[in-house]
Amino acid sequence: MPKNLRTWLRDLEERIPGEPLRVSKMVKPASFEVSSILQQLEERGNLSAVLFDKPTSVNAKPSDYRLLSHAFTTREKLAVSLDLQDSNRVSLFEKYLETSRQRKKTEIVAPTEAPVKEVIIGEKSLDIGDLPIMRHNSMDGGPYLTPVVVAREPNGERYNTSWNRMMYIDSHHLAIYMSPRHLWTYFQEVEARQESMPIGVVLGHHMAFMLSASGLVPLDEDEYEVAGGLLGEPLRVVPSEAYGERLLVPADAEIVIEGEILPQRRTLEGPFGEFTKLIGPQRLSWLFRARAITHRHRPIMHSVFGAHMDHLYAHFPIEASIFQRVKQAITGVKDICWLRSGGSFHLVISMKKRTEGEPMRAAMAALSASNFIKHVFVVDDDIDPENAKDLMWAISNCCQADSDITVLHNIQGQLLDPSLRQETKGSGLIIDATRPLDRPYSPRAALPPEALEKIRLEDYISS
Repeated sequence: MPKNLRTWLRDLEERIPGEPLRVSKMVKPASFEVSSILQQLEERGNLSAVLFDKPTSVNAKPSDYRLLSHAFTTREKLAVSLDLQDSNRVSLFEKYLETSRQRKKTEIVAPTEAPVKEVIIGEKSLDIGDLPIMRHNSMDGGPYLTPVVVAREPNGERYNTSWNRMMYIDSHHLAIYMSPRHLWTYFQEVEARQESMPIGVVLGHHMAFMLSASGLVPLDEDEYEVAGGLLGEPLRVVPSEAYGERLLVPADAEIVIEGEILPQRRTLEGPFGEFTKLIGPQRLSWLFRARAITHRHRPIMHSVFGAHMDHLYAHFPIEASIFQRVKQAITGVKDICWLRSGGSFHLVISMKKRTEGEPMRAAMAALSASNFIKHVFVVDDDIDPENAKDLMWAISNCCQADSDITVLHNIQGQLLDPSLRQETKGSGLIIDATRPLDRPYSPRAALPPEALEKIRLEDYISS
């Protein structure tokens, strides 16, 4: 059986007992009921995936759709997605990087063989408001989809996949926000010709496919083939209903909204709670019109919980790509931590330093890898980069402000960074908190390892 969201759920149930949690009671996603449940679970330390069996639609009616969220909240679930037994962070980095390089050509299948074609709703009959679209946070501009958008390169054969937030407007329209990356680049070219751009809005697939949309893949590479590498099998695609072979969509998706981004049309979009855990501002964004909706019987719609752990961990492939770039620059790099390092724009690098100057090269490689990064902390390899207490100890004991802190000016920032004073230009910070090699330095206080191995606390103190 080809991999899809249902095979992912089956593997999740086998690998992690108790997941997903199932909510059988009717809930109203557009009235914050789903997000309220998810937030309370997160506050109690329960980061299980959650499958809602009876979510109502935006139109407040019972629907045939189910709703899945919290699919990215833990490394253990990422390991299920990548078919890896070990959920260690570095192991996940290496697995993602290895499989994403094993590109696989897509397999085109007939509509009769595509589960996503089990139900076909044409333009005249469709209503986006029939979907169970969530309101995520109190200041959001409306109910929001958090889909993977697929688009074909203008005048080419390559496909791009990307996460793009999309705000519900009415039965046929969504507002779409595009960062100035690949999808935005495609649309710039199409709009210059006064043409619309067909896209597929994918609302559920195997989580390896969904993760493929976060990677830092070069513009000239086919991201459908990257998805095939992550899946470990060719991504099955099928001609779209509205555009035929002009737009191939994932055949094993749960739901696909087919439509186009309209040229010379803009609409207000936002605010929206972003991965920064802050409310992103209202913007003048692009307008999408739906032309068809296709889906499986009793479809499962996937939604990322905006501004929470689920949202942050959906960016894991970016973290893996940064790890690759930093390790290519300095082979002594052992580990990095971006997603749990205390902030969306922080990065901590743990490395075995061989010469002075290596920490700065590692930090510069990270900054050049992604405009998400603005603060880089470099520590020795005996420091866990995810442990904020260890990081603060290293900064406190191994850093002098006049020689180990570097401020960089006029670097490209991230549009979602609310601290930017200009739209894209900002500053960066590098803190070298490694121990110096050019002079004697006090070793860390520690017990002999053999003593710790010999003494078992339970033999001396009862609990």
